[in-house]
Amino acid sequence: MHVLSSDELTPAITALFDPTKPTMLRALNVLEGMVHGQILVDDPMHPRWAIVRDTIYGTLYLGGQFTADLLATLVHHFRAEGGVGISCWPDDPIDHMLPPNPDYDGATLYLTDRAGVVLAALQTELPALYTLVERDTHLFTQSFDYESTLAAFGSVDTVLRLTLGVAVLHEGVVICEAATGAATHGQIEVGVTTAEAYRQRGFATIACARLIELCEQRGYATWWDCAKQNSASTQLARKLGYQTEREYRYTWWSKR
Repeated sequence: MHVLSSDELTPAITALFDPTKPTMLRALNVLEGMVHGQILVDDPMHPRWAIVRDTIYGTLYLGGQFTADLLATLVHHFRAEGGVGISCWPDDPIDHMLPPNPDYDGATLYLTDRAGVVLAALQTELPALYTLVERDTHLFTQSFDYESTLAAFGSVDTVLRLTLGVAVLHEGVVICEAATGAATHGQIEVGVTTAEAYRQRGFATIACARLIELCEQRGYATWWDCAKQNSASTQLARKLGYQTEREYRYTWWSKR
């Protein structure tokens, strides 16, 4: 296996990755040099397969031709570094090649094509002492995902340049944060985190509606991804107007 940087990629390598596969846009962020991650290929000059491993989740994104033995080797290799995840659509041949006995094996929803919901109508007035603001350097230091986001992007300046974020504050403290990944191919991922004591009070709806509004004003199509059993997240995505839901399999092996 050869380890490459995004600057060393060739069109033949990038062409191996299918952007329609589950959350593959995260891998494209790595391939395009916007987000840190690992890139490996069998033969840089005549590639038959290549993989991207993202920094935040440890997911392996597969491009090219694979066998069950090769997948088992890759999972074994990366488990020495940390957890390893692989996702696939139900009709993908990879589904029958995955190594046995993962530590997690579940269904995930990939939601796209937001339409039919007026976002302004979801941005209801906040109670007294609560405010909704766009993310800046100071607020990013309060992010629930500060360390992992910083590790992925490399610097605060890069985070603020490549992503969007909004936060609900209670007396100046972040209690709900909606943020994006980096945009690629005109699409951008949206996610939200609310402090446990403030959940089920509508803050995530307000924050996401404002964030998606900002994304769409910039011409981005947004997408949403969550575990199928996360009913709160799936219900919120539907409330925000995501029309297309595709289910895929996500498997995970813990660090050895």
